[in-house]
Amino acid sequence: MRFIMRKFFVSAVLVVFACASVVAQNTIVNNPDNKAYFGIRVGGEVTCPGDISVENVGLSVFKNGGGVELGGIYNVPVVANFYVEPGLKFYYNTYSLKADFMEDFQNDIIFNSVSFKKFGMRIPVMAGYHFDFTNDIKVSVFTGPELEVGFSAKEYVKGHNIDVSESVYGEDGGMNRVNLLWGFGAGISYQHFYFGVSGGIGMLNMLSDSDAKFHENRVTFSVGYNF
Repeated sequence: MRFIMRKFFVSAVLVVFACASVVAQNTIVNNPDNKAYFGIRVGGEVTCPGDISVENVGLSVFKNGGGVELGGIYNVPVVANFYVEPGLKFYYNTYSLKADFMEDFQNDIIFNSVSFKKFGMRIPVMAGYHFDFTNDIKVSVFTGPELEVGFSAKEYVKGHNIDVSESVYGEDGGMNRVNLLWGFGAGISYQHFYFGVSGGIGMLNMLSDSDAKFHENRVTFSVGYNF
C-alpha cells in the first residue's frame, strides 16, 4: 500500500511539473518575445459627471458630454505577460447643465445653455496582462491609477440676455484643478495597431466647497499604434 501511495505521489508531482512546464512555455500567457515599446493613442470619450451630493443626498445636475484625448504610452514587461504601462495624455472635454437647472428666478435670467469646457493632461499608470493568441493578435486587460491635472476650465453661460464665460478654477470658480481616477479597461492589438475601451472612476471631490461633493467619471474609446 505504501508503495502504491508513493508511486501515486511521484506521478502526481511529475504531472504538476509537466503542467507547469507547458504553461511556462505557452506563449498565450508567457510570451518569451515580450519587449518594451512606445505607443501613441487617440481617443474619443464620454464624460460622465456624477451627482452633486450634500449629506448623502444627491442631485443629478449635469448631462453627459464628449471629448478627445491624445498622447503616448510606454509598455514595460515585468514577468510572463504581466506589464506596467505609464503614459502621458492631453485631453479636451465638455459637459453641460440639465435644462431644469438653467433658470435663475431671482435675477429673472433664463439660460439657453450652461456648459463646462476643460483642457489638461493625464498621467495614467496601468498594470495589466496580455494574452497572445497568435503572433499578430493580443488581448489585454488592465487597471490602475490616473492623475489628471487641469490647465484651464471655463463655464459658458448663454441666454437671451446674457453671454459670459469665466474660469471655474481658483477660489471664485468652485472646482478643483486636480483629480485622481481609477482606470480599468481592455484592449486588442493586431500587429502594431491597437483598439481599446477603458473607464475612469473619479475618486476626488471636484468641488472646492467642502459641504458638497461631486465626482467626474468617463468612458474612452481609443485607437493607436505600437512601435
